[in-house]
Formats: sequence, C-alpha cells, structure tokens
Amino acid sequence: MNKFLILILIFINFIPDSEWILKKEKNGIEIYTRNVEGSSFDEFKGITTIVKSSLKEVLAVITDVNNYATLYPDCMNSKLLKKEGEYYDIHYIQTKGPFTIKDRDSVFEQKTEVGKNGKYARVTLKPLPGYIAENKDMVRVREGSGFWELEEDDNGNVKVTYQYHGEPGGDIPSWLANSFVETHPLQTLKNLKNRVKTH
Repeated sequence: MNKFLILILIFINFIPDSEWILKKEKNGIEIYTRNVEGSSFDEFKGITTIVKSSLKEVLAVITDVNNYATLYPDCMNSKLLKKEGEYYDIHYIQTKGPFTIKDRDSVFEQKTEVGKNGKYARVTLKPLPGYIAENKDMVRVREGSGFWELEEDDNGNVKVTYQYHGEPGGDIPSWLANSFVETHPLQTLKNLKNRVKTH
C-alpha cells in the first residue's frame, strides 16, 4: 500500500461526525439537524420536556398506532399489521406529499425497551419495505432508522428525544426534504404534548 493511500485512510478515520445544529426553538421544543455521510438528506433530533406527566402516559401516545394521524403531521391510514405483547409491533402508515410530490408509504418494525424501574424507555423504528406489497400509487420508503427516548425524573417530568434519518425515495429535491426534517419533528412533539395532556 502506498504512502498516499495510507494518509487518505488515516484522514478519513479522523473525520469527526457531523455536529448537531440548532435549527428551531419554540414552545419548549428544540430541533437540531446534522449532515449524514453519503446522504443528501439531513438527520433530525427533537428534544422537549413534558411536565406533570409520566413515562407510561407519554409512551402510550407514542405507541398508539391507530391514532398516528393525530401525532405525525401529514400521516394517513395508519394501521397495525402485527402486534406481540405490549411493546412490539409492525405497522403501516401513509404520508401525504407536499405540492406535486407523490405520497409515501412505509412499514415499520417498532420495538420498545423499558428500564430503570420504568423511568426510561427507548422505542426504535426500522423500515420493513418488503413486508407487504407496494402500493403503485405511492413511493415506498425503503431506508431509515430512528428512535424515541424517554426519561422520567423524580418530579414527574418526562424528557423526550425524537431522532430519525430517512431516505424518502423517489424524485424529491433535497432542499424540500430537508425543510421537512425541521418542521416535522417540531409539529410531532407539539402534537405529542397536546395528546398527553388530553390522554
């Protein structure tokens, strides 16, 4: 191996991960984004705290698949495809596309782990694009990964972190998709707070 190639490999190994950049801060909700290597689409992270609640209350809303239209912006026709126990499911959702962009649909495997005496939970999301036949009128989302992380303190406040990176598939400008990664988590966390208050 020549010296030039070795130097390139060393340089690549020492490139730091892209830093989170605060994009929005509103109503106690912070939205961060960062670049993802090899992707034109940014990853987002939304953080908020829901006061005077419990982890169990918040988790009940996040895992309530049949009511995802009231949690996720532009979500349509959410339905359970499989459920095992309280904290494992495979579900289907459709997402309305903006302007002339074709609607998307997705199948997700959702796993929840609860620990620390019921004061911590992590809900992981993984696309299963081949789980059911594709809808010819929509673009199937095939790539992505993300999670919800919940931490309840001793005063009945729940810190919520919602993080996700996906590839929307099809023909969609990166600038449009990247505007979505700022507005989507902001509205989702706003909806979550409202749902928990009325749950």
